[in-house]
Parts: sequence; structure tokens; C-alpha cells
Amino acid sequence: MEETVIRSKMKTLQLIAVVLLTGFSVQAQVYTDEEINTKQTADKFFGSIGAKDPEKIASMVSENVDWYIFESKYMPWTGHRSKREEISELFKTLFSYFVDGSEKLEVQSFLVRGNEVAVFGFVERTVKKNGKHFKMPLAIHITVVNNLISKFSLYEETLIIEKVLK
Repeated sequence: MEETVIRSKMKTLQLIAVVLLTGFSVQAQVYTDEEINTKQTADKFFGSIGAKDPEKIASMVSENVDWYIFESKYMPWTGHRSKREEISELFKTLFSYFVDGSEKLEVQSFLVRGNEVAVFGFVERTVKKNGKHFKMPLAIHITVVNNLISKFSLYEETLIIEKVLK
């Protein structure tokens, strides 16, 4: 009898745990209109990068932009940029260094708050000149104003890229 009561209590506890976990897992983030527009702009921007269209990428950036990728003497697409026309040239240079089709962006987290987006994940590519392949973590912070990117900061493992480019 006592064993039956213990089993019954255990099943009740398991049922409560399942209900609680299910309740938490079905809750979705509710976005404001600003956040929806911000996410749509970021999605279009990343789509343009995936399509490797430097002009389209640049068209998604404000005329005056605060653009930053940690600077490296081995990577001419890095450093600060402040004008839209610089972004097109940046991506032409970036794309010229890597084998077409070797790029892969694995997004692990995509966070939106107001007009800002944070992306965390991994990128991998193969270098054209030597065939070396790499995968590294990255973080991107984007600010969107009037459906254009006004601020872009990329944080990546620069030493990994420098090593495969040498």
C-alpha cells in the first residue's frame, strides 16, 4: 500500500513538472513594431550578404554609418568605415579572399531589442590562395534607424583568420 502511495505521488510530481516545463517552453517573445522592422531589416541584410551582392548590402546601410570590424593588417576589409560607399568596396574585397560557396553562418542566438540586434554564432570559410578552412565564433551588434543599418560592430577571432591567411 505504501509503495502505491509513493508511486502515485511520484506520478503527480512528474505531471506537475511536465505541465510547468511545457508552459515555459510555449511562451514566445512578443515583438514591438519597431523590433519587427529591426528584425526584418537585419534579415534582409544577412540575405544580401548570403547572395554576395555588395551593392545591395551597401544599399541597406545609412549614408553615414558607424561600421567597425577589429582591424588587422592582413585583412583589408577590417577597421572603421563611416560612409555607405565604403561598405560596397569592403564586401567586394572580403568576398575576393574566400572560396565561393565555402561560407557558412551558424546563428545560435538572434536577439532583438528596440532598434538593436545582437547575433551570436559561428562562421566558416575557405581561403582562396591556400585552401585553408576555418571555423570561428563571432558576435555582431547592429543598430537600425529608418530601416537602414546605422551602426555595425563585428567581433570575431581575428587571430584565427590571420593564421589561415598567412
